[in-house]
Amino acid sequence: MKKLVFTCFLLLVFVSLVFLQGSPKSKPIAKKTLVQREVFNVKKDPALTAIGRISFFPRKQCTLTLVSEDIAITAGHCFLEKQKSRNKTINSNIIFTTVIFRVDGVRMIRNVSIKTVLKAKMEPDYAIVKLNKKIESNLIKPIKFEKLTLEKMRLREKSLGCAGFNGDKRLGDSGFTMTISRNIKIVSKTSSENRIDANCISTHGGSGGAFFEERLNTETTQKEYILLGVIWGVTDDNFDLKGEVIKDGNSITSITPVSVFYDELIEILEKNKLSEKN
Repeated sequence: MKKLVFTCFLLLVFVSLVFLQGSPKSKPIAKKTLVQREVFNVKKDPALTAIGRISFFPRKQCTLTLVSEDIAITAGHCFLEKQKSRNKTINSNIIFTTVIFRVDGVRMIRNVSIKTVLKAKMEPDYAIVKLNKKIESNLIKPIKFEKLTLEKMRLREKSLGCAGFNGDKRLGDSGFTMTISRNIKIVSKTSSENRIDANCISTHGGSGGAFFEERLNTETTQKEYILLGVIWGVTDDNFDLKGEVIKDGNSITSITPVSVFYDELIEILEKNKLSEKN
């Protein structure tokens, strides 16, 4: 009888301790943030027809963004390369280039090429180029651009994204398909006023792509895009279409913000207007 009472007492003490301590706490499961990647749909994002593709003979591909009727922004390394013997840059041949803009996502504006590289750098990486002909605004409207500080970009992170002609194996060969990345995050540790690192999905052909902010135009009630930077450092097939990591590694895309070349771009656009009047 005493043994039974003692056993019941021990059982009561054990149960009391469990209730007092509560159930074992499990570690909170971190929410997995996936980059939303999609293939360009002209009906959904008609303004992004201002993002085109540069085809260099015979194989090289880059992306560019139209900011006026005949001025565009792209990556500097699309036209510059480092000499093996010296750490200098040399101009690549721009004679054999074809620039592809599609009015409705299908119809190509013919006979467009790079006429002049007005400015090109590799550190920081960007280029301002002039086309051989004007792209009429009734066909494709240039994208507006703005210089934002890193702090402001962080505050607007939810509306940021990237777009470029990415040629990974699942989407097309050598940069034939434009993809858009949304729900991206800025990598704070490595970002600065002269370089933005973000987890955009960008691969071969995506160099020169657009880093943008998506806004609602209060006057037209239409969605518009503001160019905030140009993509130059791209990832290498580390994500699939759903934004799932398919191989190990910290995948980032490096971007030169518009603020780096804003003054140069404004000066070039003003000179371009004056030359047209004369």
